[in-house]
Amino acid sequence: MADHILISSSDERKTPLLPLHQPPRSLVHHFRSLLALKNLFIVSGPLSCMVIFFFVDLGGRTSSRNMLAVLSWVFLWWITEAVPMAVTSMSPLFLFPLFGLASSDDVAKSYMDDIIALVLGSFMLALAVEHYNIHRRLALNITSLFCGDPLNPPLLLRGICGTTAFVSMWMHNTAAAVMMMPVATGIVQRLPDGDSAHPDVKRFCKAVVLGVIYSATIGGMSTLTGTGVNLILVGMWESYFPQEEQIQLQLLVLLRVPSCSACLLHLVGYPLPPVLLQELRQGTFCLPRSESPAKGA
Repeated sequence: MADHILISSSDERKTPLLPLHQPPRSLVHHFRSLLALKNLFIVSGPLSCMVIFFFVDLGGRTSSRNMLAVLSWVFLWWITEAVPMAVTSMSPLFLFPLFGLASSDDVAKSYMDDIIALVLGSFMLALAVEHYNIHRRLALNITSLFCGDPLNPPLLLRGICGTTAFVSMWMHNTAAAVMMMPVATGIVQRLPDGDSAHPDVKRFCKAVVLGVIYSATIGGMSTLTGTGVNLILVGMWESYFPQEEQIQLQLLVLLRVPSCSACLLHLVGYPLPPVLLQELRQGTFCLPRSESPAKGA
């Protein structure tokens, strides 16, 4: 302990209180730093915008030319990730008024549209579920309800798919799939694997993982918050047909839930092979991987 204190004190004496004077860097070094790839990506957006603005003629249509110039700027920043995505997404807020395409008030109102607020709300709900560990409680309930003794593989698969579809109805389907995938993989990891496992058991593991993905997609089609496609439909309907009755959540649910239920039943309605049922009902599901029977035992 004393040796450690002496070594640390000696190191502290060697550490200078002020940074050492370094020789000034040459102009060549500064020039090379300016020519870094990220700096070139940052300059490419405004440069392409200026080239289109000054040298492209679209038959005298100034607004179309200005829109194309702004679009090239945002597009290059977006695909190269020259600046953070948040900066790129907010760039039309100052580019549109700068080029006379729209006023700043109109652009700001577009950023807080009803559809965008609905998307933000669905992602906030997903973050709240993760913050309060509701997904872990959900995994525990799925395991206790659908993993009986002996194991019933069709019930387990249908329980996972049904739960994923229900969760995906009230939050974005991508967030629902990300939340339910650890549940599915945790259950699959308790199944027998390796060369001793029957091929049907391996197919069942694939079915569980794919069932989560397809169920999240099917459940997301039922409501507005489930998938972005429904939100785009509502936004385009309001833009192109403002005089017509707007699409309501209740109407969409009434139209989509029967068809989505039929798709879900079709997904999990096929009977599993008898060999798979026999393999999974031997009790190996309840054992961890390290306690599984040895090969050839």
